[in-house]
Order: sequence, then structure tokens, then C-alpha cells
Amino acid sequence: MQRPSEIKRRKISDTAARLFATKPFHKVRLDDVAAAAQVGKGTLYIYFKSKEDLYVSLVGEGFSQLVENLRDSAEAPPQQALADIIRQLVTFAFAHPHFFELMRTIPQLTNHSGLLRMRKQLSDLITRTLRRGIRQGIWADSHPELTAIFIPGMLRSAMLYGPTNLDENLLAQQIIHLVENGITK
Repeated sequence: MQRPSEIKRRKISDTAARLFATKPFHKVRLDDVAAAAQVGKGTLYIYFKSKEDLYVSLVGEGFSQLVENLRDSAEAPPQQALADIIRQLVTFAFAHPHFFELMRTIPQLTNHSGLLRMRKQLSDLITRTLRRGIRQGIWADSHPELTAIFIPGMLRSAMLYGPTNLDENLLAQQIIHLVENGITK
């Protein structure tokens, strides 16, 4: 029996990330990942239980890094922090375009508790940023916890239903504009 190797796991993950970045989730086959990573398909199962497990692992790693980076942004003045959070979310969404669809289908997957926890951390981070702005008199928002949920929701809607040539910077600016003007005193 083959023993797990972190180098091989990283090679598989990097290869899968490239494939998922260029094709929708449902079009990437484990056979494709194995061939591109130059490993046997059985080797994939040493590291990942399924295609969903592999994808959740990849997105989880990226999302974990995103949330960690957002914590740094959240320390800035509230308006700057909110704009930075939205810009980083948009950048993440463009790097992982199928992420929001995966998050929608997470309850059907087996390994999803970590992503649900990260989604809650993201929501809490945005809520805290909004509350700081409210305390400082910058914004008036009677339900910042809902606004914190709406921000990724706006992004998800644009990614799923927006034009195919959606501009990353334009999208970030529009979400920032809508949120700030919607909660300004």
C-alpha cells in the first residue's frame, strides 16, 4: 500500500486547481486529474475520497487564506475595510468561479462542515466591519448581519447570472457603491 506524500498531494492539488480553473466542476473528471498529475487514478483516492472531496479541499484552502487575508483588511478604517473585503471577495470569485455554486450545493456533499464554518467566519467578519462603521456614525444599518450575507449574495448572483464578459473591477465597484449608498445616513 502506498503511503501518503505531501509532495504528491500538493502535485495533485495544484493540477486539479488548474483544471477546475479552466473547466466547470462537472466537466473535470478524476481520470483527467490523474493523467495531468501523472499519477494513477487509485493514487488520487489515497488523498481524496471523491471529486467533491478534492474540490472542497481546494476551495477550502483558498477560502481559508481569503478569510485570513480579510482579517488583516478588517483592521483598517471601516469604509476602507469594507471596500477591501469586497474587492478581495470579487478577486477570489473570479479565481474560483464555480465556488458559489459549490457553496449552494454543499449540503449534498459529505465534507462540508469546514466550508460552512468559513462562510460563517466571513459573515461575522463583514458584520463586525459594518458595526464598527455604525458605531462611528458612518453608516446606518439596523441589520448588519443581513447586509453581511447580502454582500456575497450579490457577488454570487453576478457570477451566476451576470454577463459572460463581467469585469472584475466594475463588479467590485458596483457592489461597494450599492452597499455604501444603501447604508449611508
